[in-house]
Amino acid sequence: MHKRTGANKLKKRNERRSSGVIKKNMRNGLLLAGKLFIVLALCCGAVFGARSLWLWINTSPALIVRSIEVRGAVRINPDEIRRLAQIKEGERMLEIKPAAVKKTVMGNRWVKNVHVSRRLPAKVIISVEERTPIALVNVGKIYYVDEEGSLMPLFTATYSDLPLVSGLSVDSTGKKISQSSMKRMQSFIAQADRIDTSMVKKMSQMDFSEESAVRFKTVNSPMIVEIDDSKGAIQLARFGKIMSVLDNSNEGMPRRINLCYSNLGFAQW
Repeated sequence: MHKRTGANKLKKRNERRSSGVIKKNMRNGLLLAGKLFIVLALCCGAVFGARSLWLWINTSPALIVRSIEVRGAVRINPDEIRRLAQIKEGERMLEIKPAAVKKTVMGNRWVKNVHVSRRLPAKVIISVEERTPIALVNVGKIYYVDEEGSLMPLFTATYSDLPLVSGLSVDSTGKKISQSSMKRMQSFIAQADRIDTSMVKKMSQMDFSEESAVRFKTVNSPMIVEIDDSKGAIQLARFGKIMSVLDNSNEGMPRRINLCYSNLGFAQW
């Protein structure tokens, strides 16, 4: 009888334990199902919200171009930049592709660099960096040229106090002065600047047609000066001294000065 009673107690204990395990598993299952339901609901909400946001962005009258601002354009007409950008007021902001706009605006030879930004909700800003000319060049047609050798077209009714340079070659693109010609011209200008920072400003024309000689004219004078390119620094310094003497004399300016000789300067009136 005692054995039977013990067996019944053990059986009931096992049944209670099994029932507890089942209930625990049910609770865990319900909890997991609840979590999955919440995650699914959040995902559906996110998808619906993203879709709604996308539809709003693409259809909202608030996100359309109402203003195109051009910054940094001094020599270039801002309307020309707007024309090249091909952006129209009323266009969707998200349809504006900054890289594509930059490429078209860079088609203007005066433009060195461009940055395009979209300022929500309705403004596009085009910031332009212009090229700075250092001279006019005659390469069959007259252009401005910058320190990189890039050729820029003249504007209507152009006035410039920059020297006109001839005798330079153009590279294969036809849009830049060749590296060798630029190096020669910049070396000459640098040597003149080291002697007198105003010397180049007093030159109206420079001619590099001769392989070993440079000819130039001064402002308000028909005088032609010729120097040996290989001795530019020495002979430009000599030219500066000669001009100081002539400025204080009553002889007037000569028609020609040749400084290609090693030990003298030849002047012709």
